[in-house]
Amino acid sequence: MSYKIILADDHQFLLEGISTVLKDMPDIEIVATVQNGFELMDTVAKEKPSLVILDLNMPGYDGLQCLQKIKANYTGTKVLVLTNYNQPELVEEVRKMKADGYLIKNSSAAALKEAITIILEGSTYFPDDTELKVIPDDSYFFDNFLKKYQLTKREVEIIRLICREMSTKEIAASLFLSELTINTHRRNILRKLDVKNVAGLVNFSKQNQLL
Repeated sequence: MSYKIILADDHQFLLEGISTVLKDMPDIEIVATVQNGFELMDTVAKEKPSLVILDLNMPGYDGLQCLQKIKANYTGTKVLVLTNYNQPELVEEVRKMKADGYLIKNSSAAALKEAITIILEGSTYFPDDTELKVIPDDSYFFDNFLKKYQLTKREVEIIRLICREMSTKEIAASLFLSELTINTHRRNILRKLDVKNVAGLVNFSKQNQLL
């Protein structure tokens, strides 16, 4: 049985590299390579592929929009997200959107082949927590994280200091702010995150890879 695959990434050299890696997989047929979300959706409609290997950063529809559209309209098509982002919250979001796999771009050719094989056999392929990292403050997903919880970068900074067991006085001195301002931030943080104390804040921070 031959599986039709579409590669979607806005970098031509990466498309060529993946195509080269997959050439020695006898059951794989790359039916198209595309570089934007609009082209991808048109091609998926035409080809009805078995698998789409999908970057998250693309012009037109971005990767998450494409994933949503594919899963809503083409139930027979599996999706492997291939991206530079290795934040646990993003992996979880992609999983909830019913992606079939998630792979970091600096993974080996063998890992890519393994992921494709596992997905085409009907299972899923996702990284474990040891392969993932704390959210960098300048990352694509950090901005989404701030929006999701209505936090500011200053509040995240204060959360991290609280979790380091610094007192209000120490935090105020560290950030050159008044203790009154820090206490106001603390109240706002607890309210926004719906936690009652420092223990709840530490638990939230660990779950969301802030520490």
